[in-house]
Amino acid sequence: MAVRVGAAQKWSFRWIAVVVSLLALVAGTTGAAGAPRTAAGTFTNPVVTNRSDPHIISSGGKYYYTSTDGCAGGYICVWSSATLTGLGSATRFTVFQIPGCPAANCAEVWAPEIHSINGAFYIYYTAGAGSAHRLFVLKAKTSDPTGAYAEATTGAAHGQLTESSGLWAIDPDVFQTSDGKLYLTWSGWPDSSGSEQNIYLAPMSDPLHVSGNRVLLSQPDRPWETAGLKVNEGPVGFQHGGKTFITYSGSFCGTDSYAVGLLTNTSGNLLDAAGWTKTGPIFKYHSGVKGPASFVPIRTVDGVEDWFLVHSNTNACDSGRELRLQRLYWDTDGSPLLGYPVADGVPLQAPSGELGSTGSPNPYNQGWGDAFGDLAEGVNDGRSVGSWTVTSPAGATLTSFGGVGWTRLFRASNPNYETYRVTVDTTWTGTGTTSGFPKYGIYASYDDRNNHVEVFIDRKNNVLATHAVVQGTEQPWQNANLPAGFDPTVAHRLSVLKTGASYEFSLDGTVMQQRTFSGTFPVLLNGQVGLVTEDSTAAYTNLAITDMR
Repeated sequence: MAVRVGAAQKWSFRWIAVVVSLLALVAGTTGAAGAPRTAAGTFTNPVVTNRSDPHIISSGGKYYYTSTDGCAGGYICVWSSATLTGLGSATRFTVFQIPGCPAANCAEVWAPEIHSINGAFYIYYTAGAGSAHRLFVLKAKTSDPTGAYAEATTGAAHGQLTESSGLWAIDPDVFQTSDGKLYLTWSGWPDSSGSEQNIYLAPMSDPLHVSGNRVLLSQPDRPWETAGLKVNEGPVGFQHGGKTFITYSGSFCGTDSYAVGLLTNTSGNLLDAAGWTKTGPIFKYHSGVKGPASFVPIRTVDGVEDWFLVHSNTNACDSGRELRLQRLYWDTDGSPLLGYPVADGVPLQAPSGELGSTGSPNPYNQGWGDAFGDLAEGVNDGRSVGSWTVTSPAGATLTSFGGVGWTRLFRASNPNYETYRVTVDTTWTGTGTTSGFPKYGIYASYDDRNNHVEVFIDRKNNVLATHAVVQGTEQPWQNANLPAGFDPTVAHRLSVLKTGASYEFSLDGTVMQQRTFSGTFPVLLNGQVGLVTEDSTAAYTNLAITDMR
């Protein structure tokens, strides 16, 4: 978000950052023109600089987006583009002039969001000096999303969108569920102390009026949400596959650790706080991309693919942040699957209908596919995928080797969890003749080719063997003897508990090894799970990955 501070003693920092932001707005910086293109049908990130807190919709075959930064000083803007890859060269429209002080919405205007609701266009935003931040809404004067907007008639001055607490509130997002109901979600203080920022939800009777008390959905109670300050902010609500989700940003926006979290409703009652579960982070620092957050999904105008926008940091929280665009996939349980932030300059296939692209199918067969780590860096580590038969979202069997060395298959579930447990039942089915070191197991975490941890059942040496590469440095193998009478032709359960850079390896419920790896930041913070063998075929069932906070 713009400047985020959780307590009164932080105001001096807030005002320094606000001045920097305002100077950038007065300068009228609009950023680079267009997404860099490297080959026919591809583009690279970032799409444009000097954008933050993006929100995007499509209407009438075009895209319309809003941003905290990049507009002329004293205005709120809407950008229009025929393509997602063209967002950097989108046409900018100044749609509302911010009133002069002492109006309640005269200062620190943050995170405007354009929405289309029941045939009308609205812009929800945050404004107010310091602890006076509150929620406001504009309504378009015409049916043109880039036309003039006016302060909406909410029953409060200047179109303030009032909610039950009356406390400091920022980052309003309004979403509509399949039954037509409207909800407001935002980031706010639990009390006047401003000790932390939480995610709240409330029902709406129409786009301009909140009709019930706020419900606390999430507070920053996990390590990845508390870097710098205790922050949950930038919520965005949406539905997919019959489920309701709210994504949000965790930690202070000026840190590299600023990341995306996920709230999933499991009860069907959105106003039941107990009916929401938290997982995350689902998108965070990787490949040199710092503080990627403020997620918003968008479907291509041809209806073929889903993509998403985030911003990333170049210099803390404010102007200079970059707008990034990546393909959005969906896991087998219907939840959003973002992968890793792709490094600057790595060619990506353009969205369907753009730059000659006709779209591409989801490469993940029941959630199994190639490594996000390779995609993020634009480099393949050369290991073979072999011939796998996918039996279910939780199982696959290697039927033939891919060549000399390790053969692998990745589970395309969220690779950004920092603390999780992975379990799988695995059975040896045959040995080849390529290396003389037959073994089968799993990647406990695969961040990229320079950062990964794996555990094997080693048939040659009759041991449980663990290995790692940390920041490009090979770590020594570590072995533990298998139990007497171990039979590889029956299923055995491998389990790994990852807690940051510490790993606990178990076999059939017995802890066999514990290892902790060290290095400079970041050390094995992220990790994708995969199946991996050498000179062996194997069957895998009941794979489960559990976010352990």
